[in-house]
Amino acid sequence: MLNPIYKDLFNIAGTSGYEKNVRAYMRRFMENYPNFTIKTDRLGSIFAVKQAKMDNAPVVMVAGHMDEVGLMVVGITELGMLKVQPTGGLAGEVFISQVLNVYTKQGMIKGVIGAIPPHLKKEQIVSFEELVLDIGASSKEEALSYGVSLGDMVLYDNPYAETANPNRVISKSIDNRYGCGLALEAIQAFHDVELPFTLVVGATVQEEVGLRGAETSVDLFDPDIFLALDASPVNDALDKQAMGALGKGFLLRIYDPRNVMHQGILDFFVELAKKNDILCQYFVSMGGTDAAKALDMNRGVVATTIGLPARYIHSTAAMMDLRDLEQAKKMLFTVLHTLNPEIISKLKESNS
Repeated sequence: MLNPIYKDLFNIAGTSGYEKNVRAYMRRFMENYPNFTIKTDRLGSIFAVKQAKMDNAPVVMVAGHMDEVGLMVVGITELGMLKVQPTGGLAGEVFISQVLNVYTKQGMIKGVIGAIPPHLKKEQIVSFEELVLDIGASSKEEALSYGVSLGDMVLYDNPYAETANPNRVISKSIDNRYGCGLALEAIQAFHDVELPFTLVVGATVQEEVGLRGAETSVDLFDPDIFLALDASPVNDALDKQAMGALGKGFLLRIYDPRNVMHQGILDFFVELAKKNDILCQYFVSMGGTDAAKALDMNRGVVATTIGLPARYIHSTAAMMDLRDLEQAKKMLFTVLHTLNPEIISKLKESNS
């Protein structure tokens, strides 16, 4: 069974810069655990902080990110059509004929991306400049009367759904409400656990448009260890040789263009996973996570990702396996129960 907080989080609308409803949900959850103090930065990242009792204790930071990829209204034509641009990495062709939700200040309205019939197109690659979002208006004035404004958030209408396979679910925003949900589960699990380090758990903003919240929040908390919780794309449905698959454990991200996994924490993770029978998969990605930003901050932070394999992310819906979520959760909790000042110090010095 999937914890209901994940379903709730998946169904909340929140693209980069528009995370307020996700943040409000997380804040309400955090307020139930008074051993943590809630802190935010000026961009809107939110964290629950459990201060260590010992002086000068190290800081361990665990972060999902609240934003999902989506669209923004950037124009209204004289015929009442909306022009959109992506917020995050998206391909135009996945939106053809999709029903979308436009979140105006007056409320949500429906629209559909207009499609040119395939036999009239010379190429099937679609740029966002070619797309128009039809909300049923016949003029610019009519569209404005519906409350549409430039800058409005636009998202696909793909709420949480269960497949015939009881282990697999489909939803928008698995990237990265997975990380938000697991962060909240960690707050609940460690509320009454005394730890030999200060624990900072929560989620950042604007990861999908440049890891921005990670920069401001790492600057705020100055962690010794940073653990990103994020979903990553796997292609096991189409390629038997693909690195990473559903149902085989969490992703051990050994390389991405911004973060070659720290050798000390790689050895620590592998040994811990083997000792505790936690399924993990070595993984290489061409994208980055908030760990890449933390890595570059404050003279260098030991940073890595506990990844969730997901099919079809950075499109209108993705699929995940609940067994992988369970392994990611087991790994995170095992890491937090194992870390202490001595281990943290050794990890920090292991690349020196």
